[in-house]
Amino acid sequence: MLTTVLHIALALFALGFSIFIHELGHFIAAKKRGLIADRFSIGFGPRLFGWHRNGTDFRLSLLPLGGYVSLPQLADMGRIEGGEDDEADRLPPISYADKMIVAVMGAVFNLIFALVLSLVLWGVGREIVKSTTVGFVAEEIRNADFEIVPGPAYVAGIREGDVIYSIDGNRVPDWWYFQNAIATGVGKENGEAGRREVEVGVLRKGELMELTVYPELVSSERMRYIGIEPETDETSAPIVMRLEPGMPAIEAGLEPGDRLIRLDGEDIISGAFLSTYLTKHGDRSIDVTVEREGKELTLPIHPRIKEGEASPRFGFAYDFQYKTEIVHYNPIDQLYRFAETMKMTLYALIHKNSDVRVKNMSGPVGIVHGLTRMAQVGFIDLLWMLALINVNLAIFNLLPIPVLDGGHMLFATISKIIGRPLPRRLMENVQGAFMVLLLCFVIYVSFFDVGRLGRDVGLIDDEAPVEEATP
Repeated sequence: MLTTVLHIALALFALGFSIFIHELGHFIAAKKRGLIADRFSIGFGPRLFGWHRNGTDFRLSLLPLGGYVSLPQLADMGRIEGGEDDEADRLPPISYADKMIVAVMGAVFNLIFALVLSLVLWGVGREIVKSTTVGFVAEEIRNADFEIVPGPAYVAGIREGDVIYSIDGNRVPDWWYFQNAIATGVGKENGEAGRREVEVGVLRKGELMELTVYPELVSSERMRYIGIEPETDETSAPIVMRLEPGMPAIEAGLEPGDRLIRLDGEDIISGAFLSTYLTKHGDRSIDVTVEREGKELTLPIHPRIKEGEASPRFGFAYDFQYKTEIVHYNPIDQLYRFAETMKMTLYALIHKNSDVRVKNMSGPVGIVHGLTRMAQVGFIDLLWMLALINVNLAIFNLLPIPVLDGGHMLFATISKIIGRPLPRRLMENVQGAFMVLLLCFVIYVSFFDVGRLGRDVGLIDDEAPVEEATP
């Protein structure tokens, strides 16, 4: 419990520090340009505590939705940040260059921080599933509606040993990119059938083949999946991480830490194999062979249908060890990959052929939970996710949306084009309206974040009734 609390505290600090870095960029730029900065806040709303120094109120505020540096001469955030209505009128005006430089420097500082983290990752390396060789192809999978359907990759002709080379014409550098490309793909819809479609390039015995695959939606997230998994580490086996009370696995004597080796004498080669085998043979007792303290032990376990579900389950979660290697991506390449991920996600979010929805995004709860999980995996993985978040913060804040830095830049540019300042009241009203929308957005995605958190820790059990690998 203490370790978990420490990981959560580390995640909160990491996110807070990223926000601090962003606002520090605005603050330093404002001071260098001679602007007045009367508040430096982490969070919005009422002041919780802080201190005053050189005319600036450094504070921690109630709503942890980001942060801000109050710059009265920008004027358009006056009411939201608690300024006086006529505060900007009493101060000397600032130039278009001042506005643009101050607005953009928050994103620049996030990118600089991400670059520093990427330099560290470049030096020490990070362990990832680099190989795109297919280790398992599921003949059947369970979709988001709990139905057993043919495995999309198997139907398309992808087989074990194939190397995933490209997705919709884009080169696939590693398994993480492949998964992300499938999930965020927009592809095209196939005629009147309206089926999701993706072109997968595979290498088979040196020959490049282009195969058309029709992904299915799986899990409560309703994300695209084609039913393949990467190569597994031949020296390892899936490890039982969590047991569900009142289910057959715990009653049969399975214990956390057991390494799953065989089902009825057949080697467990992937998570998909385990799920598929259970689907086919879940009506009888299955001999589960595990390794415990260096010795093999076979436990007969009869899957059972839990009340409210439709299919039998053992009742455990596991972690499968795939074949990994240490990579040293150069910092520029790493930042480009982060930006490409953000671009793919944003494009999928607005594209009509995508299955990515607003509910799939994460708010503060989801981000902290993700950082906590990465902290539990290892410090290097935490640094990697923190770098990714900082690139995302930079790009997201530069979108031309009121309340964001890009909104400030948009207002400044419109004023420059028309040759006069926009009405301050208009800017404040627009910013206030978008602040309310932002708050509603955070509440909405946080509702789904809480659901993901509940499923991850075992408090919510509304997933498809199959054995589940931990993320």
